[in-house]
Amino acid sequence: MKGLLTLLTLAGVCAGVFVLANFRRESSGKSLLNVAEEVAITVKVANPEHGEIIRLVQAPGDVEAVLEVDISSEIVSKIVEMPIEEGDIVKKGDLLCRLDDKYLLAEVESGEARIAGIRAGLVDAEAALEKAQWDYSRQLRLTELEATSDIELRNNLILQRKAGAMLDVKKAELAASQAGLKRISEDLKKTIITSPIDGVVSQLSAKQGEVVITGTMNNPGTVIMTISDLSKMQVRVRIDEMDVPIVLEGQKGRVYLQSDPDKPVPGRVMRVACKGTKLQGRDVVTFEALLEVLSPEARVMPGMTANVEIEVAKREDAITIPVEAVVHRMRKDLPDEVVKSFDAKQATLDLSERAKQGQYIKVVYVMANESAEVRLIEAGIADTRRVEIKEGVKTEDQIIVGPYRSLDQLKEGKKVALAEDEKKEADPSDSAEEAVASDDQDSTDKDQNEEATLAASSAP
Repeated sequence: MKGLLTLLTLAGVCAGVFVLANFRRESSGKSLLNVAEEVAITVKVANPEHGEIIRLVQAPGDVEAVLEVDISSEIVSKIVEMPIEEGDIVKKGDLLCRLDDKYLLAEVESGEARIAGIRAGLVDAEAALEKAQWDYSRQLRLTELEATSDIELRNNLILQRKAGAMLDVKKAELAASQAGLKRISEDLKKTIITSPIDGVVSQLSAKQGEVVITGTMNNPGTVIMTISDLSKMQVRVRIDEMDVPIVLEGQKGRVYLQSDPDKPVPGRVMRVACKGTKLQGRDVVTFEALLEVLSPEARVMPGMTANVEIEVAKREDAITIPVEAVVHRMRKDLPDEVVKSFDAKQATLDLSERAKQGQYIKVVYVMANESAEVRLIEAGIADTRRVEIKEGVKTEDQIIVGPYRSLDQLKEGKKVALAEDEKKEADPSDSAEEAVASDDQDSTDKDQNEEATLAASSAP
């Protein structure tokens, strides 16, 4: 009997709670019995903005001259004169250095003497050939008169051929000697090294008195100096393989020098390499690109390190929101209407691409009636701070932008509230009223203090 009464009592209590929970207040519509009220998530909001947005690709690089020449020697010799110094401005044809030429001058004299001797021998060979031809002609006439033998005729023919061969040998020796003298003369000209371009001596690697050597397969040879044309500069940058498809010839860029990062220098993409390179010991693949520096300034010098920003896309009047407002949610965590709308937009894609993009859906949350409302968006280009929204939000919407922990907890219909600093910014009149009340209170306190002072002074 007692157990039955206990069960009836519990059943009555549960029924009462259920009935009270279904009663609603007329004004708010909330239940009269609020057992556990939902705690609002503190958020920060921002309104979409109209403005310009530029997508940038950033890459490191090194500054160099478009036209730069390494000056080396083509012969092995010693530097005997160097009238220029590093930093000097030179014109095309100016003397850069002079090499020791005494051994080459001696070889020239020797070659000329050798040619003179060969020419004398050539005259002798021509005379011998002429005599052999005359003897052979005489033997022919004697043979017609049967005044000589066939042996004599044959011997004279052989002597004529030997004289002709000797003359050919002398001519060949003369040609070889003349070629050798020409080569030595060219080497003699190479002892005087002049500037091939107009420019500046950007690097001086050798000094007067040093012996310079020529390059071979295993030895690059001696680089005496480097001449750079500083009127045209370029930046050789290394672009990540993920950004290479959107970097094209002719795109604008900005060059930020490490020495002066606050003042960018304008540039333009000249070309992008067709093959990537991988740095030793790293798995990162980069593509080399050349960026022309459009503003010739004295502060842009070869060898400087720079960071480059390339404009790959631009929108003049776009609706943008902070990048942190865009979140990715799994399909099962979103309302059915949002998922259906997303699938309808993906209908034109093939199955593999649709499956790839359908795992996570890109959305934003909007604050409406103190609760979070999910919106499906179509994003455009983005920079480091903002992202373009082509579809899904309006300029009057309050986009929830943070903090990150709150964004991670947001769901459709979740109760949200502005942070204290956001409330003050949203309603500045409250702050003004607080300031007026504070002034009134200060005035009241001042009057009370004055009255107390007067009362004390009038007391006996």
